[in-house]
Amino acid sequence: MQKTAIIVIDALRYDVAVDFAPRTLHLYKCRSLADTTEPSLTTILSGLKPEEHGIVRTGQRNARRMLRRIRDRLLPRFFRSSFIASPAILFHPYFTYGTVAKYSEEIFTEAVKYLGKVDFMLLHCMDCHDMRSTPGLALKYYEGYEPIPEHVLEWRPPSGLPRPYEDDLRYARDAGWLKAKYRASVHHVFENIDLFLPSLRGWRIILTADHGESMVYWHHDSVPDPSVYEVPLMTNLRLEDRVYDHIDIYRMVVGFAEKQFLMP
Repeated sequence: MQKTAIIVIDALRYDVAVDFAPRTLHLYKCRSLADTTEPSLTTILSGLKPEEHGIVRTGQRNARRMLRRIRDRLLPRFFRSSFIASPAILFHPYFTYGTVAKYSEEIFTEAVKYLGKVDFMLLHCMDCHDMRSTPGLALKYYEGYEPIPEHVLEWRPPSGLPRPYEDDLRYARDAGWLKAKYRASVHHVFENIDLFLPSLRGWRIILTADHGESMVYWHHDSVPDPSVYEVPLMTNLRLEDRVYDHIDIYRMVVGFAEKQFLMP
């Protein structure tokens, strides 16, 4: 059976990812069908639209019940053993092994330990969502001050919780600095991906994002910005040059699995 690894980089925009795509992977445009993590991951793992699988927002109270209804659409139907690295602990009971590690260094360090034990991996990296990078790297990408409009400062996510970058928004009020920090985080995560990819020799590799990030509102949940749905798809397989979506990723994974599973 062909082993398959899906790497999901949280909040990774397509237009920024193109500058950092590994040369060993083919890059395509992809569309997320949701603007938060849990609906997107469920679509990737089930091949169903959010309105079909029922998980339409992160933190939904009945999400575990919804997952029980669809768990066999991928695991363990097509793969014998699996590993998930994600802080979205909602999904962990459906994998053989798991960790709540959320940044690329610790995720890939853990994943290497399971390469010989599993045939499917879902690695969910939060580096870009949290704008985490090597100290000082953002200075490389800073292009100058950009004021943040007052209506953006006053906007509130539907959850009512502060945006991850609320302090930067309110005190620095510099969109240019936020853009630099975001690009530095993309640089950082792809440096770690480049180091990790050789470990996946012989694996099917699919890299995408659960959703993008607005560089206007500096959030993604219910933001009126189409870039939130524009994410990359990178794979070590050459595909038709078109725009894909998360349902296509499920079809790719299941197609590979079915083909290998039915071989004598």
